[in-house]
Amino acid sequence: MADIKTHLRELSVATTIGLLKNGVRFSVQDLYNSRQFYQYASEVISNNISSARNILLEPVYVGELRSIVDNGYKLGKKIYECNHFDISQDDEILWLGNDTQKGDPIDIYVGHYGFSLKEESFILKNMGLYELLNCMTGSHFRRGLHVFADFASYEYDTWFAYTWEQLVAYLKRNTRWILHNDRYVSECYIQGNYVVFNFNNQTERVSVGIKTNKQFMENTSSVIREKVFAKWIKEVLSDDNRYTVLKRECSEAAGEQICNYITENYSPASVYRFFQVYDREYYYAKTTHLETTVLRVPDKASFPSVIQLSGCRFDVPKSQLNVCSTFVNTRTGRQIEFRNECRFSHGQFNGTPEAKMYVARDTSLADIYEPIL
Repeated sequence: MADIKTHLRELSVATTIGLLKNGVRFSVQDLYNSRQFYQYASEVISNNISSARNILLEPVYVGELRSIVDNGYKLGKKIYECNHFDISQDDEILWLGNDTQKGDPIDIYVGHYGFSLKEESFILKNMGLYELLNCMTGSHFRRGLHVFADFASYEYDTWFAYTWEQLVAYLKRNTRWILHNDRYVSECYIQGNYVVFNFNNQTERVSVGIKTNKQFMENTSSVIREKVFAKWIKEVLSDDNRYTVLKRECSEAAGEQICNYITENYSPASVYRFFQVYDREYYYAKTTHLETTVLRVPDKASFPSVIQLSGCRFDVPKSQLNVCSTFVNTRTGRQIEFRNECRFSHGQFNGTPEAKMYVARDTSLADIYEPIL
């Protein structure tokens, strides 16, 4: 189930449009009361919204939740009043936020208009590296492709080996490392030829003599890696100069390999997915307290063939790898840059890094999509 903020963000827009098209007299203050909000939403949205009943957990919306409702109301009102949209009282409103299998980013339908709703976010899609490369090159990589292990294996093992050597040396000097907080205790120490990791009542042992991250992964669980090993790195090693240098070298080696692969194998026929273009046209809507933006995203068949890859480069400001792809609209000469931040989500050396995608803040989606509001 999505969190209450996501549900409010989507339902506030749908409910506002529904109330307006039905001629219901209401004010945004009415939507601050969760029971009134839920009743209104149930009346104007045609499909079942019971999976969003968590919005009833707060009797009255205040603070951030009220801000989300305010922005949703503002966006819904602007959409309803915009001449571009022909919305009638007979149009059904559908909420798709509870459909995790739909395969597109549409959150609500108003008649035949589909909307993907955003607030205070430049994230388009939390895609993994395998998705990024498949979209850009038409490849068939599978989930689990590892930005470092698969594209810079030597540098990755060198980075890990140094980290492991430092852990062992630290424990030999200090006997043990321990971290307390209100919810758990993390610790590690050497016992014989093993490093022992404890997290609350969970204990795992790893040979002191391992050399590679693969060996470490095979002998540890995600919980131990995140709650003990990664916590130790953050507290003890994150400011170590050699550690930072090796991490940076690994990021640079992986970035060079990935950018070369994209440049040499770029596939215009597959890049639609990168732009979140699907079989049906929809509208990308983002609202904040300062602005409201609605852009029309064309369907795949009508997406113009004038968008070309201008270049692919990597950027490592300190040690994190960013893969940057620039596209040009040949009709306007304008460019848009996407940045995929490749990083571990749950601690260093824990599982497969993600490649979260952002639009660079000095470029605009309007250079690709059609501005409506």
